[in-house]
Amino acid sequence: MTSTKNNKKQKHQKPNNASTNTNKLNRKTVIQLCVVLFIVSFLLYANTLHHRYVLDDAAVIKENVLTKGGVHSIKQIVSSSYREGYVNNDHGIYRPLTKVMFAIEWQLAPDKPFLGHLMNLIFYSITCVLLFLLFLRYIKMNPYVLFFASLIFALHPIHTEVVANIKSRDEIMAAFFLILSLLSISNYLNSKKIIALIASIVCFFLGLLSKESAIIFVGIVPLVIYFFTSTSSKETIKITAVTAVTAIAYLLLHFKVMGTIGVPNIHPTDNSILMATNYFQQKATAIFILGKYLLLLLFPHPLSSDYSFNTIPIVTTAANLGFLLAFLVHVALLGYALVRFKSKHFLSFCILFYLISMSIASNLFMVIGTNLAERLLFFPSIAFALALAWTIATLAKLDLKNLNQKLSAVLSSNKAIVGGFALILVLYSYKTIARNKAWNNGVTLYETDLKTVPNSSHLLLFHADNLTLKDSLVGLSDDVRKQRFALAQKEIDKALSIYEEMPDAHNVAGRIWYEYKNYDLALKEYSRAIYLNSGTASYHNNVATCYFSTAKYPEAAAEFKKSTELNPLDADSFCNLGSAYGEIGQAAVRSKNKDTADKYLHLAIDNFYRATELNPKYKGAFQFLGLTYNTIGDTINGKKYLDIARGL
Repeated sequence: MTSTKNNKKQKHQKPNNASTNTNKLNRKTVIQLCVVLFIVSFLLYANTLHHRYVLDDAAVIKENVLTKGGVHSIKQIVSSSYREGYVNNDHGIYRPLTKVMFAIEWQLAPDKPFLGHLMNLIFYSITCVLLFLLFLRYIKMNPYVLFFASLIFALHPIHTEVVANIKSRDEIMAAFFLILSLLSISNYLNSKKIIALIASIVCFFLGLLSKESAIIFVGIVPLVIYFFTSTSSKETIKITAVTAVTAIAYLLLHFKVMGTIGVPNIHPTDNSILMATNYFQQKATAIFILGKYLLLLLFPHPLSSDYSFNTIPIVTTAANLGFLLAFLVHVALLGYALVRFKSKHFLSFCILFYLISMSIASNLFMVIGTNLAERLLFFPSIAFALALAWTIATLAKLDLKNLNQKLSAVLSSNKAIVGGFALILVLYSYKTIARNKAWNNGVTLYETDLKTVPNSSHLLLFHADNLTLKDSLVGLSDDVRKQRFALAQKEIDKALSIYEEMPDAHNVAGRIWYEYKNYDLALKEYSRAIYLNSGTASYHNNVATCYFSTAKYPEAAAEFKKSTELNPLDADSFCNLGSAYGEIGQAAVRSKNKDTADKYLHLAIDNFYRATELNPKYKGAFQFLGLTYNTIGDTINGKKYLDIARGL
């Protein structure tokens, strides 16, 4: 009997892999810690719930025709680039999952950023909880140290951009799905059930559909398995191969939809590394920026939403102190990680996790769309949180291998160290809550960050653009309006003095001159924008508006038509084109040229009608449609569309 029982016990014993690393906290305690982590993460960013759309939210959500199409646009979203439907579409970025989420949210609450901010908070808080569960699943360490690591991650101010900017949902969702994929891999290692491996593949693929940078997971998977499980090399290779095949499948899909891998035609103001005159300068500057990233993790102050040209200088010589320090620190970290790799030292894992996670964002292996962005530290900061928690616990002389230690014992082990750790968390929380306030709206964000990076050509442009947007001018007095345009002109002049070849800056400059009714200078600036980037629909639309304002209707019609060809989803361009054709038709009516009048008035009707198809709530298009029908003598349709306009 005894022998039989022992055999049964051996038969049901779990494999010697990730399952042996499960920390010995009872279920109730784990749930309590998860609830605390969720609440802390949520409350930390609760002051963003009533913030507005800001920064890239315009391109992906508020001013994106496809996103505003709601669930009806999902099919087109899945088969197009991330910014398709916006006036400036950067072909090459493919993140359909997050954009589908935005479209659904717009369907439920159109032009209401509250839902977007709420979803960011919920998914961020869940991701923090999942991260803690992931630590517990893999890392054989004092569970309270792992909880503290999760708190560091949750409270770190470097994440403010990710959570406070709705568009950065792509970072949250990518991390969310990668963590779920690692949890599924753990389930597979424990159970050997193929369904768990399939679940990991699905989660990884969803992470890729959230953001392309999730592809670094191919390097993360074998790293985690090697350090924290006793899985055989053969099994590790198999899981890694399956992950790699999933990544290849995504790349093939990406290429099929986009026709390219990576972002083509990156503008130097987006990534100042492109200002380098040779290969050494480019890579040396990239290493210098890697040093900036480490500093932001260690000391997250001051923070900025933008670090574009001319914020970070190009490294022109190997004697540059910042470059040398960054180079030596990273070489030392890599060297330490490799030396301690065989012994599976915890810091070796943290360093390699960080370096792999930063590989794409580093600009060392490929030039990406930005030189430095705080959001790009979101996933890599997991390694920093673990390393900091481990270091503090080691200094406090905690027994890291004690899986049963009580929380009270942990807190009383070394009060000075524990107090220092608590102070770090308090400072992190204070900085995060304070930084959140800057993200309330565009004006607040740009005015705040220009104090930190006063020579950022992008921020100067964004500030001037935001000051002069139609929506931001509603309800302002004439004096306030004049003050805003005067400030905007000052900002845009400075931006262009830093880098003249910015088409968007010339576009805003044209808008300012148009406000002053100086149509010649406005036309000059708009035309310069077209010269620098002829493929942007809005520039042609603005040139046409200048022609329209000076009664040059044929010239206006030609430019409006070009705008509709470049952006066939823009209802305004079609309505404007209809107006230009209508004016040409009206002139023909006055000159009693019936054939020309009929031709252009019917062209006007066609374009007004197209505008109403693209935007069924376009009051002006319906009104012009009704008036034009009346002009050609069709009073029945005239009344029909004027009634629709009155009802909107």
